[in-house]
Amino acid sequence: MLPNTLANAFRSLQNRNFRYLWFGQLLSATAMHADMVARSWLVWDLTGSSTSVASVLVARAIPMLILGLIGGVAADRFDRRKLLMVIQGWTFLMHVIMAALLLAGLVELWHVYVLAFGLGAGMAMNQPVRTSIIPNLVDKKDMMNAMSLNSIAINSTRLGGPALIALLIAATDVGWAYVWSAGAFAVVMFTTTKITIPKISSGRPRGNPISQLIEGFVYIGRHRVILALVLLGLGPLAIGFSHQVLLPQLVEEEFGYGIGLMGVLTSVGAIGGLSGGLFIASRRNVSYKGKLMLFSATSYGLALLGFAGANYLWMTFPLIIWIGVSQTLFRAGNSATLMEVAPDRLRGRIISATLLDTALSPAAGIAAGYVADRHGVGSGYLLLSVGCLAVVALTLLIYPRVKDL
Repeated sequence: MLPNTLANAFRSLQNRNFRYLWFGQLLSATAMHADMVARSWLVWDLTGSSTSVASVLVARAIPMLILGLIGGVAADRFDRRKLLMVIQGWTFLMHVIMAALLLAGLVELWHVYVLAFGLGAGMAMNQPVRTSIIPNLVDKKDMMNAMSLNSIAINSTRLGGPALIALLIAATDVGWAYVWSAGAFAVVMFTTTKITIPKISSGRPRGNPISQLIEGFVYIGRHRVILALVLLGLGPLAIGFSHQVLLPQLVEEEFGYGIGLMGVLTSVGAIGGLSGGLFIASRRNVSYKGKLMLFSATSYGLALLGFAGANYLWMTFPLIIWIGVSQTLFRAGNSATLMEVAPDRLRGRIISATLLDTALSPAAGIAAGYVADRHGVGSGYLLLSVGCLAVVALTLLIYPRVKDL
């Protein structure tokens, strides 16, 4: 039974074009995790402040608030494959510059802010383009499977990637993490050239980009189900996800370890993410997406509450595994539902609206970092837990039918 279950879990990879897109996701995820570990530790090493770690995330998030929406319009207007190539070339350049500055010993804190902004710009444009391609490559019945495989790609690289990157940094220099990231994106650009996207019968929208951007917001406002999905994402995707800014302080001040433990914790969290992704991907039909999203968002908040009271190192491992499970289940359910209910001509703009959730993550991180610096890291986790659970309660209050999706 196990081989059949695994084969079913990876069934979307039988599609050649999706296979190339997925492999690109796999490699870009390794680069993303390398940047996350390297940047967080670099800023902590330079400043010794969780608030500073979070403030660099703000620099990365600012373009998501602006360019993410533009990326959604661009994804609906232009050739998505060519657009993806340009975005990946830009991200490759950002990693090369960061590697050069670090290896030459020239890096200063302001460099980290500027290049974090540049990488954020690439991510802001990349996500709506990459995600809006998926419905053109796989059947609707396999949408949940394809979205789950995206989560599997991200979490499989988290399983050992951050720990290996942490070891690489400890043995050499932070700059080599960015050398690896640049190499990964060079291969991503190659795999993207192999993708063929079927022509869309509805054609590309033309006209004023501003009016098209407004059209996307009007559509979201008129369709309460989409509005509820975007709002619910504020919990795990914005408030909950920002817990990563507290990891350097947690491992050093609470447990007396360094970057090695931070990398291990990040990788251990991937066990949960990978397990959750395989579970959902192996389901042929998921008719309980609403309940799944509510459950995963709530359990995410409760796991953060557990971190607030974690006095022993062993307690952090099951908690971070469960955070990984919750995040993967939520992302898969949320993305698949949005792609199913949104028309193709608006998919880029609908996905770009969810980036507003991700872009708000650093704001939550700043608040949590500020509280952690002054009252202890446990207080920072408590703040994030309360915020995540409050979003779930608010969504149910505004749109109770979300549980029936």
